[in-house]
Amino acid sequence: MKGLYDKYIIQKASGKPLEPSFYALVLRIDGGRYLNACRAGVAAFAEAVRGDNPILADDIQCKLKELIKPLGGKE
Repeated sequence: MKGLYDKYIIQKASGKPLEPSFYALVLRIDGGRYLNACRAGVAAFAEAVRGDNPILADDIQCKLKELIKPLGGKE
């Protein structure tokens, strides 16, 4: 088991460079060992930004709901 370390290379989709001080954490919400913790963190982020960006908050909540649906799309 490891602590915090560089596991992913992140770049902008536009190809523009990131600031030298850029640092990000990746939370995987489609599976993995810490799935529930990552989903809880992303849901908390969505609610935290809702006042500034309700569209982003709604999009995140929709993505979480989509991923939580069981196989076959039946609830």
